[in-house]
This record gives sequence, structure tokens and C-alpha cells, in this order.
Amino acid sequence: MEAAHQHILQAAIDQCAVEPIHIPGSIQPHGVLFTLDEELRILQVSANSRQLVEKEAEDLLGTPVLDLVTPETRSSFERLIREAAFTYVNPFRVTIPVAGGVRFFDGIAHVAEGLGTILELEMDPSEEASAKPSTEGIDNYLQIVQRSLEMIAGATDVVHIADVMAREIKAFTGFDRVMVYRFAPDFHGEVIAECVEKDMEPFLGLHYPASDIPAQARALYLKNHVRLLQDVDAAAVPLIPERHPTTGAPLDMSRSVLRAMSPIHVQYLKNMEVGASLSISLVVEDKLWGLIACHHRTARFVPYAIRATACLYAIVLSAQLKVKQRNLENHRIASARRMALSILTGLRDYSEPMGSLPSMLPRFMELFAASGAAMISGTDSFRCGNTPDEKVLADFHRELGDGSGDGVRISSQACREFRALENCGATAAGIVAIHLGVSDWLVLFRGEMARQVTWAGDPRKPASMPGDGPLRPRHSFSAWLEEVRGESAPWPEETAALTSEVRTGILEILRKRNIILSRSNQDLRRFAGLVAHEVKNHLQTGIFALSMLEERMSQFDPSVQQLATLGRERLDGLSKFTNDMLAFSETETNTPEERFGLVEMVGDIVRELNVAGVTEGAVIRVSELPEILAPRIQVRHLISNLIRNALIHARHGGRLLTVEVASRNTDEGTVVVVRDDGRGIPDIQHRRIFEYFYRGDTSNDSGTGIGLAFCAQIVERMGHKLWVENAQPAGTAFCFTVTCAD
Repeated sequence: MEAAHQHILQAAIDQCAVEPIHIPGSIQPHGVLFTLDEELRILQVSANSRQLVEKEAEDLLGTPVLDLVTPETRSSFERLIREAAFTYVNPFRVTIPVAGGVRFFDGIAHVAEGLGTILELEMDPSEEASAKPSTEGIDNYLQIVQRSLEMIAGATDVVHIADVMAREIKAFTGFDRVMVYRFAPDFHGEVIAECVEKDMEPFLGLHYPASDIPAQARALYLKNHVRLLQDVDAAAVPLIPERHPTTGAPLDMSRSVLRAMSPIHVQYLKNMEVGASLSISLVVEDKLWGLIACHHRTARFVPYAIRATACLYAIVLSAQLKVKQRNLENHRIASARRMALSILTGLRDYSEPMGSLPSMLPRFMELFAASGAAMISGTDSFRCGNTPDEKVLADFHRELGDGSGDGVRISSQACREFRALENCGATAAGIVAIHLGVSDWLVLFRGEMARQVTWAGDPRKPASMPGDGPLRPRHSFSAWLEEVRGESAPWPEETAALTSEVRTGILEILRKRNIILSRSNQDLRRFAGLVAHEVKNHLQTGIFALSMLEERMSQFDPSVQQLATLGRERLDGLSKFTNDMLAFSETETNTPEERFGLVEMVGDIVRELNVAGVTEGAVIRVSELPEILAPRIQVRHLISNLIRNALIHARHGGRLLTVEVASRNTDEGTVVVVRDDGRGIPDIQHRRIFEYFYRGDTSNDSGTGIGLAFCAQIVERMGHKLWVENAQPAGTAFCFTVTCAD
């Protein structure tokens, strides 16, 4: 039963969040509303017309609204309506004859597109006979604004400005409590300033859930910047007819000053022991930044002129909020950009910018006010400060993916958004991740900032539904503490722009460095080719001479023959080295991609190796392989080198060697594997195996130490990854990613 009740309650709360509060079909009773056509004839009127203008609603429908005033004021009344409706300059004074004299109203008009003109006549219940519009406080408006601007001139934050607002608006309007309420990015609100009567409970510092002011209410605060609820106990007055006679739809009252409040909102205020309320929007850069919320313990009417003046005051102070907020942001941004420029300048001076990034992690931590940083590339990572361990970072790297989109990830709730980080609140509650190409990510970390939030009542129980009754807002607004875990301090708004600039700067440095390296590599290849050709020519002569000497000396002195054999073998090794150098120099850097099948290519390679006689004592198996999109010549060099490497280095104990070329699908994409069941490579050598001239403990092999480094360069140039694994139950597996043609 409890679960069913909670389900019904949640459904009611969800329905409340989409309540059409802009079309209530009723108004507050301290005024009368007319909907007028182009000829100013009455299409709709509120049902309280008899009480306020002494005319029955049914009798007014279809008649000119100008008939309400005396003949001598008709023309001025018409002019005021039309001017106010189109320029929204309100209020204007309206005098209506009634039994025993006249009654004075503030007239407020506006045009509702497609609906005609909405005219509202508002009367102060406490001053019905006043012949002049109430201007209490208006004469002092300039002095109030000037005083406020002087007080906030030296303000260092927006809270100072909000405090001035609360005090001045309270003095200006006479409400018992005035609060400045700021919206958070998730639209929950916090009271950041308050001026309240001494015998009332303070609300300063309390947080209110977003459901207290739902989205449709926030939208109305952007359309109508001032809202008065004169008396929470006053019954709403319906419109007659209920629907607009032309459109057949309820009247859109978004800009109406008399619009009746939602019954749920009225009950909400009653639960807070509020008798009247006044809300003034604080709009910064066309967004609802917050509200000035005024509460009174009893009914309280505030004339339109005073409300408009308070609204104007709020506009001026909102501009100051904008200026102060912008100045603070600009100062932070300028400081961050100077530091970022310093980092990028330092990075530019390194001959290998990518390799130097790990040493600059402390600078990046300072730039982003982070508690840890890491450079992650697949299973490899360089860490600084407070970060998750290497295994977690490897899993996190897989979740980050390929950096598609803008190549940036920013979160202050990362341990909730990334599965790999779910138990890493202490180190990685917040992250800024920057993709630097291929599989490289620069990640900044922030640990969680455990904090207590004081809510005005339990935010988990925004409403109740007793029995089968209607939805009721919560009754208790007592301070309710919530401990927030798993979140870091929020990243400043400018973080996204700063991150993008840093990423662009690093990528540009890498791009320029790659151009330089590409030119250097081309020069190196040409030089290597020239040297290799020259050396090879001399080697061939030397090998031939030693072979002849070896053959002839076999009939004479065996020791001389052994020396000749040793010399020939060494020259053979040097000849292989020059062959590798020639292959290196002849590999093109910008070979176009082609679509081709790997099965056919591997078959051709195996046939060549058979002819060369290097497959003796080995079996080469070719499993199902995909069609790929890649530079054909480079892939052929790559696979040929990997198979040759297995045939040369993996043999063990004279037994038959098996080499298999296969593929598999992984989180990294399609992976091609060249696997052997030979003697294997120790784990400690895995990281260095792709370095030029590194031969591990295989110094007795005839390898040159170039082949695998050459393979790594080919794969890197294609934008893919190459790594080594231990094969099961024995042997070695070289793996590289490919792009499938389909």
C-alpha cells in the first residue's frame, strides 16, 4: 500500500510540474479584468464586476469598455488604453462613476497576441476613495538607487549586492520579510540574503528544491517580472465566459497582474504562515538568476506604481549583479588564460611536446585547481597528485572512448557517471578530461567535497497526499540537513572554454611539431637510404671475398677458415641491418588508404616466406580475417615483419613452431593478432620491445633491433595501436587495431 501511495503521490507531483498556471481562468479579487477586441468591446470580464464597477458581467459583454467612464473622459480613456497596451507604459488613472460618487482605479493594459487587449483595473482595498495614484516612495526612487549603488561600489561578491537589495526593498515596500533567492544550475534555490523582522524565524542559508518553483513558473517570471499575491485567503474570481470567445481556448494570462495563483502555491504560502507575497525577478543575461521574494504575515496591497518602481530598482541592481559577476569571472578567466599561455609556451619549447606532458602535470593541476592529474594512453598512465590507481585509470580510459565530439569531458559527479570511478569519490568525484588524439587523454581530478546542505524542509518530501485528497505542498519548513557525498567542488562556468583553448593549443603545438618531425624523418629516410645503399654495395663485395677465402682455406689452415667464416657471418648480419634500413627509408608516410582483404595478403606473405626458406620447422595458420581500410604497402610490411619476428626469435628447443594470424573483436575495435607458441617474451621487456635497437636477452639471435620498432611506427602512422601480450598456454601475441572496411 505504501509503495502504491508513493507512486500516486509522485504522479501527482509530476502533474503539478506541468500545471498550466498561465491559464487559470480566474483573477485575484482586488481588481477587475476585461478582454477587449480591436474596437475595445468587452469579450470577457471577471465575475466581480458588480462589486467593483457596479455592472453585472453579463450586461458588460459585447459593450464598449469606454461606456464605463463619463462622456468627457472617454477619449482620454481610449487613448490611455491604446498607448499603454502597445507601449506597456502603466499605470494610468481611471475614474468610474458609481452610485453615490466615483471610484478610482489604476489601469494596466497590454496586448495579448491573437487575443486582443487585456485591461485590468486595480483598486487598493484600503484606499478606495483616493483621487490620485499612490506614489509613496516613487519620489525617493533615485535616492534609493543612488544609495544602493554607493553601498555596492566596493562589493567583492554578489552576496554583498543581494544584502543591499534585501534591506532596500524591505524599507521600500514594508514587507515583514524580504529574501534574495538565487537559482543553482539544477534550479534549486538558496536564500543568499535576507532582511526580516526580529520576531520571525530567519530563512537565510536555506535551500529549496527545484520543485518549489517548477519550470513553468520560472518561465512566467521571465515574462512578468513582478507578481503580487495580495491576500492568500481571498477567493479567486472566475472569468466570464471561461474561454475566449474567438479562440475557444482559456485566456493566456502570462502578463496579467491580477492572474490568480495556483492553489498549490497558495497552500504552500499558507503553510509558511504567509499572508501576502511579492516576487520580483532578477534577470541576468536573459536568464532567471534569482528572485527578490517578499513575505508579509497578513494581507498586504502594494500599488502598481510601487511594484513597477521596485521592478525598475531590481533591473538596475540586476545590471550591477551582471557587472560584478562578469568582473569576477573576467578576473578568473584572465588569470587562467595567462597561466595556460605560460604552460603552452613552455610546452612549445620541448623537442618532444607529447613526451614532456607528464612532467607538466603539476602545472595543469594548478591551472584547473585540481587535486590530481594523469596522462592516460591505453593501459599506460603517468600520474601526479591524488588519482585513482592504474587499473582504474585503464578501465576509465575505455569508458572515455575515442574522444568523439568536442574531445572534452567535464563533470563534478564523475563517480556517478563513470562505472570505473564509482568507488573513487575520494580521488575522482570531479574530472576534466581532454582528448589529445588517438588514445591519449589528459585528465584532471578533484576529490569529493563532502558538505552539508540545509533545506527548508525535507526535499525528498516536497508534497503529501492525505488519503484520497488533493496534493498538498509540504507543511514543515524546519531546517533539514542533508550530507552530500560523491560530488566535487563545481567546476567554474569558464572551465569548458578554458579546456577547449588548452586542447586546441596543445593539438596545434603537436601539429606543428609533427610537421617538423615529418620533414626531419624524410631527411633521415633519404640519408638512411643513401648510407644503406652505399654500405650494401661494399658489403656485397666483402661477403663475396670472404666466401671465396672461406672455400679455398678449407683445404689448408682450419683456423684461417674459421676466421673467414666468422667474418662472413658478421657481414651477413650487417647486410640484414642495411636491408632493414632500406625498408625504413622506402616506406612512404602518406600512402593512401585502400580496401583489401587480409586473408589474401597474409597468404601471399606466407608463400614468399616459404620460397625464402625461413618457414622450415614451423607451421603458419591463417584464420578468418576481415577486409580492412588501410595503406596496403605499410600493412604488408607490418604483418611480414611480425611473422618473420616470430619465425626468427620464437623457436625453442628444436620443436615445431606454430604461428597463427587471426582477428578478434574487442572494446578497442577489431584487432589482428600474430600469435606463436614459442619461448615467449618476459613481461619486464614488454614496454621496451618496440624501442629502436632494443633486443632484450636475444643477443644470440640474428635480429637487428629495428623490425619491431619499424612495426610500431607503421601502426602509429596509421592512427592505430600495437601491443604485445603473453599467449596461452605459451608464446607471444602481437596485437594491432585496424579499421574494418564495412
